[in-house]
Amino acid sequence: MDAPEQPAGEDTPRRLVFGTAAEQYDLIRPGYPAALVSAVLAYCGGTGVTAVEAGAGTGKATRAFAGHGLRIAAVEPDPAMAGILAASCAGYPGVTVVVSGFEHYLPAEPAGLLYSAQAWHWMDPEVRWAHAARALAPGGSLALFWNFDRIADHQVQAEVIAAQQAVTPHIEWGTDAVTSDGLLDRWPATDLAGLAAFTGLQAQLFQWERVLTRRQYLDYLATHSAYLVLDEPVRAEVFTRIGRALPARVVLAEDTVLYLARRTRSS
Repeated sequence: MDAPEQPAGEDTPRRLVFGTAAEQYDLIRPGYPAALVSAVLAYCGGTGVTAVEAGAGTGKATRAFAGHGLRIAAVEPDPAMAGILAASCAGYPGVTVVVSGFEHYLPAEPAGLLYSAQAWHWMDPEVRWAHAARALAPGGSLALFWNFDRIADHQVQAEVIAAQQAVTPHIEWGTDAVTSDGLLDRWPATDLAGLAAFTGLQAQLFQWERVLTRRQYLDYLATHSAYLVLDEPVRAEVFTRIGRALPARVVLAEDTVLYLARRTRSS
């Protein structure tokens, strides 16, 4: 839901709204497949690189990469999110938390890896690619990834969307499965393919399932920006309606997409 096919750009109210639900975000948002972490490490050359994470949130991806010994500057603009990030990564001496927008941060030395989990679409489209190139050493790797999910039961999904649209028709849900053969036709591949600063573009798809209770699914929805910005009475009404449409056990089909590219050595 916060991972659009087209870049959202820098929308400050929505970009920084996640801190209002920081603890819930850390508890209920999904992590990322171990195979994805392995793919990124294989592409960038292993665990000895220094990394910058753009939009680290509460550390879902940070902890996954720090567990492999990476030295990471985890950059997060929201102080509440960054507070949980720092606490959750206290056991990883290689992690440094930077409370800043990525667009305003450069590492002291260019990094070997720049990655962003569920956040690159929030970066300012006017500067994000040029800034990524500045943050990376020549030959350094860029890894951008997102989780997309949908309710596996098509009938339940349709009933939930109908309940939501009765109150908030402006909120759009993507319900189509992601397919491997179309990955390079989606953003951000469409941007990366035309940039002289990057080469070696690859895309990978990881598919898995997650099971939540009815209450957990509503808590999960409540961490998405489209719902966080609603007035409380409206949010309560839409969640009541969605709750009535949900079974006790909600199976989510997860499509995790990964884009990899390398900083060119000459530009």
